[in-house]
Amino acid sequence: MSASTQATRDLCPAEQLDGLVVLTLNRPEARNALDVPLLQAFVAGLAEGRRAGAGVVLVRAEGSAFCAGADVRSDDGTATGRPGLRRRLIEESLDLMGDYPAAVVAVQGAAVGAGWAIATAADITLASPAASFRFPELPLGFLPPDSTVRRLEAAVGPARALRLLALDERFVADDLARLGLVDVIPEASLDGKAREMAARLAALPPELLRDLKTGLSAWKRPHSIDRPPSKGSHEH
Repeated sequence: MSASTQATRDLCPAEQLDGLVVLTLNRPEARNALDVPLLQAFVAGLAEGRRAGAGVVLVRAEGSAFCAGADVRSDDGTATGRPGLRRRLIEESLDLMGDYPAAVVAVQGAAVGAGWAIATAADITLASPAASFRFPELPLGFLPPDSTVRRLEAAVGPARALRLLALDERFVADDLARLGLVDVIPEASLDGKAREMAARLAALPPELLRDLKTGLSAWKRPHSIDRPPSKGSHEH
């Protein structure tokens, strides 16, 4: 293995278990902000997991933050003649997560922009009480990924999805738990609970898990008429 290949894998190490791949975002000094090398490692890990037969993926992260979003201070691919590469890799990673019969994400600390998009791409999102979520894309002049928009609209309805996606507000884990988007787990138990749940899913027949997921996606449930999180429960 070349030094460059090893360095790429170190950015997102993979654990291959029975029917399960565990991928760890490992750029804690940058709060796991998604630059091109980390995204390439993440995409490669997702693709390799499926090729190896994993039916379930667990995405976790090292450090105090889950993911601070796209690293806009880094090169987006322009330097190598591929402008927009970072955005394309983000979208590819979300598509690959959706290709698994089940995806689990464990969020500690901040999940910003593309970090929140990764959490939204999961079928089950576990979050510590200190986790926080924010989409700053629109004020920065970008649209969130299409798959993220669709999933949030299906989960909470268009009005709430607009608030979550457009206003650059900071929501805490309890806010999203009230909307049914995350389950809050004590931070000391978060990693163990995520691994346990992912392993239980991986023990199921993957084709049946896929069929169940497809059936649930096709079921259009009425949206709750509960009020959205109060302004006092999050920061602007």
